Parts: sequence; C-alpha cells; structure tokens
Amino acid sequence: MSAPAARARQQGIAALTAILVVAIATVLAVNLLWHTSVDISRTETLLTQDQARQYDLGAEELGKVALAQDWRDDGEGGADFISTSPSDELWSQPFLRQFEAGTLVAQITDQQGRFDLNSLLTSNGSRDDEKAKQYARLLALLKLDQPLDPEALTDATIDWIDPDTYAGSNGAEDDVYTNREPPYRPANFWFVSTSELLAIQGYTPEIYAALERYVTALPPPANGEAARLLNVNTAEDAVLESLVDGASGAAIPKLPRGPYTDVGDFLSDSNLASHTELTGKLGFSSSWFLLTVSTSVGETRS
Repeated sequence: MSAPAARARQQGIAALTAILVVAIATVLAVNLLWHTSVDISRTETLLTQDQARQYDLGAEELGKVALAQDWRDDGEGGADFISTSPSDELWSQPFLRQFEAGTLVAQITDQQGRFDLNSLLTSNGSRDDEKAKQYARLLALLKLDQPLDPEALTDATIDWIDPDTYAGSNGAEDDVYTNREPPYRPANFWFVSTSELLAIQGYTPEIYAALERYVTALPPPANGEAARLLNVNTAEDAVLESLVDGASGAAIPKLPRGPYTDVGDFLSDSNLASHTELTGKLGFSSSWFLLTVSTSVGETRS
C-alpha cells in the first residue's frame, strides 16, 4: 500500500473514532441529564408531599382550636361541644384556605349524630337485635334506583364483625369471601372504617354512597365507659326515623335543631313522646368528631 493510501486510511479510522467518541459522550450526557431530571422531579414531588402533609397537620391543629373554643364557650364541657344550632358552631363551618402553592379544604363532622356500625354487636360480641332492627330500617330508608334487602345486608354486616364463623340466616362468612377473586376473609373484628362495607356481601358502590353520610365506625366503649348517645341536634332525619318501627317523615317532622338540651322536648316535638324507651338512648352532646382534609400543592393531592 502506498504512503498516500495509508495516510488516507489512517485519517478515515481517526474520523470514525472521533465520531464514535462523540456518540458515546452524547449518549452518556443524555443519560446523565435524564437521571438528573428524574431526581429533580422526585425531589420536587417529595417536597410538595411534605408541604401538603404539613398543611394537613396545620388543619388538624385548627380543628383542635375550633373544638376547644366551642368547649370553652359551652362552659368548659357543660354541653359537650353543642350549645347552639350545629350549623352555627365554629367547628362545623367548612374551612377553605387558598395559598400561593395550592388549596386546603377542611371539614369537621359530628360522629355521634350517625349510626355506629360497631353498635351492631354487644360488648361480649353477640348480635344486638335492637340495633340490628334499627340498621335495617335505616337501609330501607335509602333512596336508591336499585332494590335492596335490608335484612340480608344487616346479617352480612354483623357476620363481618362478629367473632364466630357461622353465617346468619342471610349473612356471609369465610365460605363466601374465600371464593371471590382475589379471595379474602371477613374481618371478624370491629369496623375501623365505614369503607369496609364495600367488601361485604350485598353492598354496591351506589348503596355505600347513599349510606355513608348516615353511619360511622367508633371504637367500642372502654370498660366502665357509658354507652354513647345519639346526638339529636346533629342526627339527620333518616337516622332519627330509623329509631322506631314505622316512623316516617310525617311521624318525625323536620326539626329546627334548635338546639335541644332536653331529650323529653325532642321526643315531644317529634311525635315520639310515647316512646319512653328512647330516653336513655338519645342525648344532645358529642365527643367524637371526624376531620376531613383535602390539600393540593402543585400537582400533589393529599
């Protein structure tokens, strides 16, 4: 091979080598840029999540302040948070705060104006027939486009939390749930969230959406703790109507929620004066509340 040809070949190899080096460097630079971008995005997400969490905690503190203020206004627990119409209470007002990075919405709701799902069992874990009947009546009062079987739903709900594995007459136990895909078992324990209803035989999203506002899941009373009373000042009409068999909107008229400080006055105004058995089950105070907070910071939602 002549000298000019050899030099041309060497120049060609050098050019190819240079192009290959540039290509490799470009790939490495792009890869580094991609990882850096992902790291920055991940860091930003973690920071906004932490910001949202701090706003949530701030809303929790504001909720405590509102309840504490109402407690002081009521004579430091004299009426246990309820002294005027609940709609006028500081703690019951929706809280909306817009800030530069996003929005925070918070709402406190009284839980003693709702039917407690855990009250379907007595303290020894057996079925409470009276509460079961009330719950069935509450289910029957739901306004739905689809038919439902209140007794079957009640039995299935009790089977979900009772400690045994024997299904009620219309209930469901392990044999039903373990045949689902994926299989699972009933809790056989107290409700910790009302959303557990969606896992129970017979419930649909439509039923739960209609029922959710009327029910709660409170921790069972501790030993020696008095039974929790239904707050007539905050209970909705459907919950009040479920108290007695055959009640309707005509039997329990729309009440001013005035507030009541005497159960006898409520029974009289509700055309329920003859139902003296309700006296020890109704009250006009609350000690259990639920705070719901929704925060948006940038693209983060909590």
